[in-house]
Amino acid sequence: MSYSIISCASFGASGSGVVTDYLQEFDNIYNPGDYEFRFLQDYGGITTLEDCLVHSRHRLNSDIAIRNFIQYVQFQCGDFTNRRYNRFFKGRFEEISREFLREIVDAEWPGYWEEYQILVPKAIAIIKYKVLPRLKRLLKFQRGKYIAHFLPLRPMYFSCPSEEKFHIAVKNYLNRLCAIVDPQGEYDHIYFDQLVPPTNIDRYFNYFENLKVIVVDCDPRDYYAKNMFFGEPWVPKNVEDFITVYRKTRQYIDSDNENRNILRIQYEDSIFQYPKFKKRINEFLNLDETHHLYPLKHFDPRISVRYTRQWEKHRIASDIIYKIESELPEYCYSFPDNPIVSV
Repeated sequence: MSYSIISCASFGASGSGVVTDYLQEFDNIYNPGDYEFRFLQDYGGITTLEDCLVHSRHRLNSDIAIRNFIQYVQFQCGDFTNRRYNRFFKGRFEEISREFLREIVDAEWPGYWEEYQILVPKAIAIIKYKVLPRLKRLLKFQRGKYIAHFLPLRPMYFSCPSEEKFHIAVKNYLNRLCAIVDPQGEYDHIYFDQLVPPTNIDRYFNYFENLKVIVVDCDPRDYYAKNMFFGEPWVPKNVEDFITVYRKTRQYIDSDNENRNILRIQYEDSIFQYPKFKKRINEFLNLDETHHLYPLKHFDPRISVRYTRQWEKHRIASDIIYKIESELPEYCYSFPDNPIVSV
């Protein structure tokens, strides 16, 4: 079965939750849960795997890429403190991920190469790969035998898929995951938050039969204020560094020439231009208003307006705000003089 997938992308606290909340008001869109499904875009995830196996082929590096992917999957499966993806995929995320690997791995054997020493702490590497092999050779009275015979082995992988084969395997992988959350195909769309990043999105369409992406950005003054308030360390506190990161993260976006299945919206517009926001989302996703059974239940701009102009609420220093306004004027939102929100 081919599924219609919707995803939302943001820059980290830039307001994508408004899309998540708005789409929850439709009865024909299934959202597995409030979580970021980043396994395609994260380093160590699917795109990293593709970069190594397809675009930078190497007989040994493919092993490390696959090993890193397995470790990433195991992390995302969660544990007793946080079940992570296992909450949403009925405990089968690793199983389905292993099935995907079986489609693209060409060979697997007990092996070793020097990179294994680099990937562990130095003390462990010395003991495991230098001391113990030599001790084993000594105890077996085989001092003339090459040390490689005594090195500890672990599963080693080789993969060299064509681009087409890799993309087909990913599509199968995603279809199997979708079949877990919507086995009967009851919904017209499945929504996964943060499947893709807000930039360089085109490559991700190779993984889907039917994908729509909504990207949400917000005023840099609010972006700075919210991330400072929550203490998110992925955003620099130093305003000069913040401006550099904010601008460079967005400098290659050419929304006029992007894939027609990408829609970029401004967080503030969802509040101060709610009717226009609704119309754009509905037309982009081809949503029938008859399925909008719970309007304003999850996203009410009259409530969300309090989350705008956060730099005033959190009392960000005026010199910082002035610097942001001076350096990033094209990104600063023109707030209406009348704060009343109409729905």
